[in-house]
Amino acid sequence: TATDGLFHVSDWFPTIAALVHERTGKSVDLVNEIDGVNNAPMIFSADPSNRHEILHQLNGGNQAYRLGDYKIIIGNAGEYDGYNYHEGRPVISMKYDEPTTFLGKLKCSVGLCGSLGDYIIDPVDGARVRLYNLAEDPSETYNIADKNPEIVKEMRDRLFDLQAIVMPPQANLQNPAAHQKKSGGIWRPWRTDVDESKVSYSILHKTEL
Repeated sequence: TATDGLFHVSDWFPTIAALVHERTGKSVDLVNEIDGVNNAPMIFSADPSNRHEILHQLNGGNQAYRLGDYKIIIGNAGEYDGYNYHEGRPVISMKYDEPTTFLGKLKCSVGLCGSLGDYIIDPVDGARVRLYNLAEDPSETYNIADKNPEIVKEMRDRLFDLQAIVMPPQANLQNPAAHQKKSGGIWRPWRTDVDESKVSYSILHKTEL
C-alpha cells in the first residue's frame, strides 16, 4: 500500500509502542512528553496520517518547514539538483502562472524554473521566503508565497514558536585525539580521565518535531 501521508523519524517509537500495546496489552511509561505521533493506522489501514507538520531545518537564517501540503523555505534554498519528476509517473501539470519577469523567463528557458532568485522579501524582517504546494508542485518549481500571504504568515509564526524551544546549534571544535584512525577505524569515546561528577548534562525535555 502506498501513501503520501507525512511520517517523521520521531514517529517510529510511538507507532511501535502502540503496536506492542495492541498485541500484548503492555504500555511504555514515558518520562517526558515525546515529539512523535502514532502512525500505525496510516501504515496498516491506509488511514490519513496523524502528523500534519514537519520541521526540516531551523538553523540560524535558513529554515524549512512543512504544514500539510505546503512547504516554506526561509533563506538559502540550496542548489537546483535537476529533479522534476518521479520516473514511471506522469509529469505534473503545473497550475501556476509562468514567470513574467525577464530573469524568470530566462531561467525557465534553460530549465531552471524556480531554482534561483525566485524568493520574495518579507517586509517584516527582510527574510527571503519561498512557498510551495507539494501536492501540486513536488519539484518545488513555482514559488507561490506572494499569492498566499496568509499561509506564509501562519507558517512563519509557527517557525518563530519553534525557535523558542529547539536546541540551539552547537559548533564543536575538532579534536584530533577523537579521530577514528586512533581507534582502528571506529568512532568511539576516547577520554578516560573525565571526572563524571564534574560533567554537566543538559536535558532538553521537549524539542517539538
